[in-house]
Amino acid sequence: MKTFIKISISILLLFFLSCQDIVEQKCTLACNQFVSCTEKTLKMELSPEAKRSGHISCMDGCTTHNSDILQCYDQEPTSCQGFGNCVLQIGTLE
Repeated sequence: MKTFIKISISILLLFFLSCQDIVEQKCTLACNQFVSCTEKTLKMELSPEAKRSGHISCMDGCTTHNSDILQCYDQEPTSCQGFGNCVLQIGTLE
């Protein structure tokens, strides 16, 4: 019985960690797009610190509100205007 419980806990833990990795990977892609779109919209290259700061803020929002931000990214993966408008409408990056 103890072995069954240990195996069950291990499987659940692996499943949870795998799901987090998938969300984190998708958030990374969405946040890379967000930073890139910010540069395109401002028509300037951001400093490495500004890029890092923007990416961190985006990741914080994405991991907290991942279904909203990832839905925006899935709907508009290549459109800066569409992606940006969607993110602003959900208000997660205030």
